[in-house]
Amino acid sequence: MAYGMSKCALDMFTKCLELGPKGIRVNSVNPAAIRTPIWETVTGNKDYVNTVEKHCQDNYPLRRIGEPEDVSEAVAYLCSPVASFITGAILMVDGGVLRAPMLPC
Repeated sequence: MAYGMSKCALDMFTKCLELGPKGIRVNSVNPAAIRTPIWETVTGNKDYVNTVEKHCQDNYPLRRIGEPEDVSEAVAYLCSPVASFITGAILMVDGGVLRAPMLPC
């Protein structure tokens, strides 16, 4: 519960922080499952990432686990001139899982 509440607080912080008049844009990136050492750290099981990867392949619309590059490219986009008029945005980097739930075929 604390994790979920913290994420919600950061989302609202992103939306409400009004630094635009000072030329500061505030955006955030919300990743879903990303292939990092966190899975082993949390579970103590070095093979747990394989379980997470299988879950992503079965349930994410893009059928894969996220990679660190997926997150870094999202951050680079938000920092680029192309996104210079974006502020208060929360960019989901989640393979579509939160926006397009899998429906049985």
